[in-house]
Amino acid sequence: MADQAKALQRSSHAPIPGQDQHASIQCTVELFGVARFVAHTREVSLTLPAGATFSLVYAALAEKLPVLVGQIINLDRARLIDGFACNVNGLDFVRTPTATVNAGDNIVILSADAGG
Repeated sequence: MADQAKALQRSSHAPIPGQDQHASIQCTVELFGVARFVAHTREVSLTLPAGATFSLVYAALAEKLPVLVGQIINLDRARLIDGFACNVNGLDFVRTPTATVNAGDNIVILSADAGG
């Protein structure tokens, strides 16, 4: 399992062909429900390399808020644990950690059973 986490970390830092290696994007992660309660914060701003995936979002979030690891973010830091969901811009739920994050995205982490 540790080897897989190391491989994910290396691949998340691999250069993306055709992109400026120094370019970065900004996104905001909002925490709701249990995630907010555990982290004691509502919102986190992240600066990520251009072409970053959601697995890199989770890893960066885990670095800023390590208390989320094992409770909200999986121990591999590359995905959410079962029972939590990720929504982007209030429009789409992201289920694939390899999906790409866009500059300015508003990412919401919430319990998968939240709502009506």
